[in-house]
This record gives sequence, C-alpha cells and structure tokens, in this order.
Amino acid sequence: MNSSLVLQLSDNSTQPLKIPLSDTDGYVLGRSDSRSSFIPDIDLAEFKALDKGVSRRHAVFVRYQSKLHILDLGSINGSFINGKRLKPDIPYLINSGDELGLGDLVFLFSLE
Repeated sequence: MNSSLVLQLSDNSTQPLKIPLSDTDGYVLGRSDSRSSFIPDIDLAEFKALDKGVSRRHAVFVRYQSKLHILDLGSINGSFINGKRLKPDIPYLINSGDELGLGDLVFLFSLE
C-alpha cells in the first residue's frame, strides 16, 4: 500500500489530515492528553477531540485481508461508519467517501 489516508473534517473547517501508509500494520487514533504520556499514532487533539468525546486510544486502522479496516478499541463514545456504530474489537472495512465518526468528531475518509 503506497498511498495516504486522508481525514477531512465533515464541515471542511480545517486542512485535511494526510497520513502516509507505510509498511506499518496499524495506526492508533486518539488524542494526546497532559495527564498521560501516551501519544497516539494519529493525534486528533488539535480537532478538539477531548470536547468531542474521543478517547486517548479510541480506534485503530489496520490492514486486514489486504484492505484497510478500522477497529474500535472499546471507546466510551463509540466509532461510526456512515452513522452506524461499530462493535468493539471487530474490523470493519472502510472505503473512500465513508464518513468516519469518533465520538462526536466526524471526518470524511479517503485514500489517495
């Protein structure tokens, strides 16, 4: 996979977040916090993630059967694809054009 994943806030209020996909098997999505030393691979703190209900370790992008999936890590406020809440610890295929919700933080997801 020599591409990038792109997360664009659904209201287009900020520049898109582009993450190059390398040989890494997964990326943890979440938020950094002054009370914790944990920093997720994709830190959503700049998007007011705490106020929007994003956990420190909220979800993870993983390669599963050679395709990109998202897996909720048991977050309190949930993860959503196109408005449908994901069950924790189950990989869900994510496609370009899908709406990805992490708590109340909503992105449009795409692959470049």
